Amino acid sequence: MKDEFRTELELMTDYTVDDTKKSLSVLIKHDFYSSDNDNGRSILEKILDGLLLTSDSISRLIITDSAVKLIESSEVLNSLISTVRISLICKDSMEFYGIESPVLTNEKVRIVPMEEITDIIIQDPPELIIE
Repeated sequence: MKDEFRTELELMTDYTVDDTKKSLSVLIKHDFYSSDNDNGRSILEKILDGLLLTSDSISRLIITDSAVKLIESSEVLNSLISTVRISLICKDSMEFYGIESPVLTNEKVRIVPMEEITDIIIQDPPELIIE
């Protein structure tokens, strides 16, 4: 059993981590991943858990469309919003879904219209898009 584990590790040595990139921009577009079902919501929560573990490397978090609904339902997303360098949250989506949250009073959170988010995405596209 011990040798099997060592073999697996040796096979994975071709995968390296690029340490030169120190920041990541993340765009979250929906309150589910891939398809609107329980599995998609569960997978998204696991993705958010992973992002939270590496939140010190996230320079910008952008939340648009139905993903704003997670602000009221996901403790993990709220923790992520509180720990990343800056969070941009779509004002239009918040108004559409009637979202209000105390986490949004954080000084690192900016609630901006979709036009501004679009300009930012065009000028500096996010490296990770979760939809």
